[in-house]
Amino acid sequence: QHRGTDSRHVLEEVEIEIIKSSLIKYWIEDFYMFVMSLGGATAEIMGELLRVRADTNAINITLNSFGTPLNEPAMRTSDRKRLYPAVGNLYPAGTAMLADVSDEDELGRVLELFPTYSAIWNIHASGIGEKSIDDAFYERDVQALELAFEGQMHFGCFYAYVKLKEQEIRNLVWITECILQQQKDEIGKFVQVFSRTAPWR
Repeated sequence: QHRGTDSRHVLEEVEIEIIKSSLIKYWIEDFYMFVMSLGGATAEIMGELLRVRADTNAINITLNSFGTPLNEPAMRTSDRKRLYPAVGNLYPAGTAMLADVSDEDELGRVLELFPTYSAIWNIHASGIGEKSIDDAFYERDVQALELAFEGQMHFGCFYAYVKLKEQEIRNLVWITECILQQQKDEIGKFVQVFSRTAPWR
């Protein structure tokens, strides 16, 4: 009943991104509860993959809200906070702090408390190098998804297979765009899947 009421309130919003973010939040939460109910290696591996997905979602929502009505003081702790998944390594302390963030500097100070995300944020904040924050997130995701194949007797490998295929599609789109735009020097700047030269190998 509570979930349905929330959905009706969200659907009253005209912003398609708010609706999209709300659906992703509910999907992550429900999927997480389902895999945890399975127990065993599936809960362990899929649980961590979904916690990381939830954290990425919360960080991106916060970052993309800057300069929009969602960053207004009254909406930070109501509408924006409501979009954060109620699972993840950042939840609940980290997402509570994200709800009060008003700019990139404050976001960086919050993420400094979480070493994994601090390293990723520093890539974005430095403004140097060839990686964007999206690239850093994708690279971290590929590493975790590849490691899902190291275990046995669990369902996480099926999820990992699909997500790695999605990364391959992103790679093909990137290569195609580089060719169309005559930017052949940029072709190699994508996140490789099962690369022998990956930093985690």
